[in-house]
Amino acid sequence: MISLVRRGVLCLALLLLLAAAVACQEEEARPATPTPTPVGATQAQFPLTIGDDLGRQVTLPAAPQRIVSLSAGATEIFFAIGAGQQVIAVDRFSDFPAEARIRPQLDAFQPSVEAIAGLQPDLVLMFFDPGGVVDGLERVGSTVLFLDAPESVDGVLEQIRLLGRVTGHVPQAEALIQSMQARIDAVGKKLADVPQGPRIFHEVDATLYTAAPNSFVGDLYTILRAQNIAAGAAQAYPQLSQEVIIERDPEVIILADEAYGESPQTVKARAGWSSISAVKSDRIYSIDPNIVSRPGPRLVEALETLARLLYPEKFR
Repeated sequence: MISLVRRGVLCLALLLLLAAAVACQEEEARPATPTPTPVGATQAQFPLTIGDDLGRQVTLPAAPQRIVSLSAGATEIFFAIGAGQQVIAVDRFSDFPAEARIRPQLDAFQPSVEAIAGLQPDLVLMFFDPGGVVDGLERVGSTVLFLDAPESVDGVLEQIRLLGRVTGHVPQAEALIQSMQARIDAVGKKLADVPQGPRIFHEVDATLYTAAPNSFVGDLYTILRAQNIAAGAAQAYPQLSQEVIIERDPEVIILADEAYGESPQTVKARAGWSSISAVKSDRIYSIDPNIVSRPGPRLVEALETLARLLYPEKFR
């Protein structure tokens, strides 16, 4: 049973990577998204028309009060900016904050138009459409906002700003952004004298998927001045071979899959990995994937945690 659960979760991780990859591949084919008109940080203005990441114009006559969030990252943002009471349902992986867990849960990767529409939402937020769901929801009168998962830390901050406007919580969103930026800047200040950080391998799962610099997770390592051994990969979340990892010799290995059976011990036991610098120096660490892989307000926790692991002498 445990192995089946692990396989199921690993399959979910690969689905998440697939969704991100598909979004990247489709980006060039989509119409250019219009730049939203800036709104002052003291108020939200309605009716509000914004362009989403499908190139559609979405109009909200008023701040939505019945939001279905099919993105765990967006769910965290809604609650962090004080819009949690406007969220009536979430996807099955929205597990933070605790209040989100008591909302009805829906499948974000195989969405049901009937199940979503039956909740009578005035806004559905999606980041993945397996085919025809957005159109189906629009046909039954649901308003859909499609936002790709952010590919950088700045992208997360901009999405917080956008969702502040969408929900009518502009001041709270701006306050959150300022707080997060201050913590990001504090990390950067401590690394001001670091010309180049250690070589790192970030393991998404045991099949050796990783995060390249052109991904949200990879951007955390860029901020930390780490040398990502996946640099140059064509995909945001490429799969590396054991031979490539051994050859590129990471000095630090970060595991985002310990909950699914991987650990420093299992990494050390892998054939040929004993020659890797991170293994020889015992610099193999685990981190909560819900924090490091979820583009939301807790990215600063991920950044600070990774900073302590990569630079223990600077972040005690």
